[in-house]
Amino acid sequence: MPMETPHGEIPERFVKDMRPQEMHDFLAQRYGRRSVLKGAAILGVAAVASPVLWRQSAALAATMPIGPRWISFGADPAAQMYLSWSAGTATGKSTAPPRPQVRLGLDATYGSVQGASAAQVPVPATVSGEPAENTFYNNVLLSGLAPGTTYHYGVSNDGVTWSADAAFTTAAAGLSNFRFTAFGDEAASATSAAPMVKLVTSLSPAFHLIAGDLAYATTVGVKIPDVTGFHPAQWDNYLGVIGPNGAQSIPWQASAGAHEVEPLTDDGYAGFITRFPQPYDLTSGSPVVHAFTYGNVAFIHLDGNDLSAQETINTGYTGGAQTAWLGNALASYRSPGSGIDFIVVVCNCCCYSSNTNHGSDGGLRDAWGPLFDEYQVDLVISGHVHAYERTNPMRGGQPTRQAATGGTVNPATDGTTYICAGGGGNDLYRTWYGTTGGGDAGSSTAPKVWRWSGGDTPEGGSGKPVDYTDTAEGYSAFRHAVFSCLAVDVSAPSAPGGQTSMLVRAMMPSQTSSAVTSIASPATMDSVTLVRASQALTAAGPRVLSS
Repeated sequence: MPMETPHGEIPERFVKDMRPQEMHDFLAQRYGRRSVLKGAAILGVAAVASPVLWRQSAALAATMPIGPRWISFGADPAAQMYLSWSAGTATGKSTAPPRPQVRLGLDATYGSVQGASAAQVPVPATVSGEPAENTFYNNVLLSGLAPGTTYHYGVSNDGVTWSADAAFTTAAAGLSNFRFTAFGDEAASATSAAPMVKLVTSLSPAFHLIAGDLAYATTVGVKIPDVTGFHPAQWDNYLGVIGPNGAQSIPWQASAGAHEVEPLTDDGYAGFITRFPQPYDLTSGSPVVHAFTYGNVAFIHLDGNDLSAQETINTGYTGGAQTAWLGNALASYRSPGSGIDFIVVVCNCCCYSSNTNHGSDGGLRDAWGPLFDEYQVDLVISGHVHAYERTNPMRGGQPTRQAATGGTVNPATDGTTYICAGGGGNDLYRTWYGTTGGGDAGSSTAPKVWRWSGGDTPEGGSGKPVDYTDTAEGYSAFRHAVFSCLAVDVSAPSAPGGQTSMLVRAMMPSQTSSAVTSIASPATMDSVTLVRASQALTAAGPRVLSS
């Protein structure tokens, strides 16, 4: 049978071999752009390269409530910041903000005003019984900011009505001590996701990393371009959770996960990149891959959907380009004079997880693991599995030694530590395979790993996904199915060649099985310290990865 979609029909012979972008392109060619993007608000000339960002027309002037705000770094965290906010709602007709703008200054008297651009996400008009996405998303990239400086800002849709004051702080120049936080798998629950964001704020990080699966507008795998199960209004709920509770002042550095693939353009990521402007590097072959540096640490956000043997809808869509880009990025950061000591990789699916839900993904592990080994990646942070788990240091697919809670790991000699930080607010996964060094008990069944029956390659897998018994043994150092947040304290070297460290703690607030009850005194349920002899010989500021 052919696939029926709200935009037209795809012949049966094409469906099984088509990726999301290919399905969209087929429909666009056969039925024309207007029918494929039915319900979209096309407002004029494109503001940027993405096909879903348009400038607003001055003729469409109207005042609307100012929605949540959230921020993220530009390419240089010491000098650039994206400010974003929403206007209107998904469930009612919205008119374009007539004059979106930002006022900025060193205090709440501001002093300067800068215009912003507005965009909508073109979503099919009929989406599981709810109307098209009518929310507008405004953003501006602030540049030329001073390092280590706190700025105050307000936003407006019309230049008349302004938001309350908020503030953010740019990265310091050179090497410095700092803290970042991380988790994935949030959703928008008032009793779990919201207090987890408040926990982040209480920890006062310089920024927060999201390991994918943010809003869950696609609660189950969407058979793109079919829209069954797609609820774009969930993004408004999510932004309403993160913005006022922390993301309007703490840079929200987001990775795409399985639930960010939606029935849209840009390989399903049009909604994600419209809402979350970040310095994406298209030379990776992906619209969502990006990297930045802060102090002596490099952060690389990858798209595991490209290689996943479990979440297969975008398998192989970069044709190996992302893995080639990753190799070049790692080589650059490990080159002499880079100013980088630690490398942190963020992606959604787990290379190692002993949970019975999702578990390990051999598609990522087999393609990227050798690169992580070769370039001594220090820490890989993932989500997808709704629980916490830390591995012993890994190299060559096996643990090199045990690293108990409170222990110290030297990644240069011991290997990479992998952490699943999937306790960001969504329902928890509580059952485990095999044994662990601490935390939750498991079963006598050995952990599993998803692999392609025909082999896993940087270009994507072949054959079919199979959940094999894992040959990696004894990798789980600690695991606990609870709501939790990583807090990582980076200590810069005090002298060239001196020791630098990352203290990684898993912070657990008070909670029941389904809700966070208090963030007042979070417990440190697990920790490990990563140490290196610093190669950051100069006090260089945050470095931009060249394409």
